[in-house]
Amino acid sequence: MVRSLDVQQVLLQSSAVERVQQVQQQQAEVQQRHFESQLAEENRSLREKVKDLEESERLMIREEEERDKREKNRGENSAKKKKDGHDNDEPVGRVDIKV
Repeated sequence: MVRSLDVQQVLLQSSAVERVQQVQQQQAEVQQRHFESQLAEENRSLREKVKDLEESERLMIREEEERDKREKNRGENSAKKKKDGHDNDEPVGRVDIKV
C-alpha cells in the first residue's frame, strides 16, 4: 500500500525530474544547432578556399600565357631584325685595339 506522504514526495519530485528532462532535451538541441552552425561555417570556408584556388590557378595560367606571348613576340622581333640584317643587341662596328 502507498502512503500519502510517499505520493506527495513523488509528485513533488516529478516536477523537478520533468524540469531536468527538459533541460537535457534543450541541451541536446542546442548542441545539435551548434554542431550544424560549425559544419556550415566549415563548408563556407572550404568553398571560399576552392574559389581562391580556382582564381589563383586562373591567374597563374593567364600569367603563363602572357609570358609565352611575350617570348613569342621577342622571337619574332629577333628573327625580323636578323632578316633585316641588323640586330640592336650587337654593336654596329667593332674596333680592335691592341697595346
